[in-house]
Amino acid sequence: MKKIFIFVLLLFNLYLSKIMTLSILSLLFSFAFVSDGATDPGFISGTVTVFQKQLFGKFKKKEDMSGVLVYVTGFKSEAPREIPDIVQKNMTFYPEILPIVVGQKIRFPNKDDIYHNVFSISPVNCFDLGQYKGVETPKTVLFEKPGLVTVFCNIHPQMITYVAVLENKAFAMTNQEGVFQIQDVPPGAYKIHAWLPNAKRVTKEVLTKPGLKNVINLEISQTIKVTPHKRKDGSPYPVVPVCQP
Repeated sequence: MKKIFIFVLLLFNLYLSKIMTLSILSLLFSFAFVSDGATDPGFISGTVTVFQKQLFGKFKKKEDMSGVLVYVTGFKSEAPREIPDIVQKNMTFYPEILPIVVGQKIRFPNKDDIYHNVFSISPVNCFDLGQYKGVETPKTVLFEKPGLVTVFCNIHPQMITYVAVLENKAFAMTNQEGVFQIQDVPPGAYKIHAWLPNAKRVTKEVLTKPGLKNVINLEISQTIKVTPHKRKDGSPYPVVPVCQP
């Protein structure tokens, strides 16, 4: 009788041991799954439809919907080390909009054979690079605060570019069809924005989950009329006389 009791006790202990082993393995597997998934970034794609204001208050969808800045706010990331360029060429700035991350620098090379004077009176970043030609070393500017910085040339009033200083690298520019893709967005609840000159910014809530793709469609209308700006000292640009034949 004693031997039978010992045998039953051994079987019971073996059963408990298997149950505990399976439970521990299941717990470890579940923990590993959650941990790995939590580190996977999210992915946001979609379209931005751009409308232009027409006569009598009507709106028309643009054929070319490129150049819209789409960006995500709600988290911060380190600034990239690379220094992008805003080029002065043919009395025009390229690109028209340049998104960067707080703490990043921008280089302003002059590719023309004439003088330009790059400046901004923005409260986010006020600077004046002075006059220089293309043969001179390009000058750089550090952007340490988030916000929109409008940049002009003190000589040529038609030269305007926009620096969007953002808090992270989750941004993209739309193509001709208005399509955008933003990768490496950490899981969480954020806001996604779309902006371009002459238009009010539009915003939507977005929830990103590990490894999942979000599709966001936005609409934006160019309704703001841009007034002529002044030179860096507050004076108007000189009127260039029109040559008569």
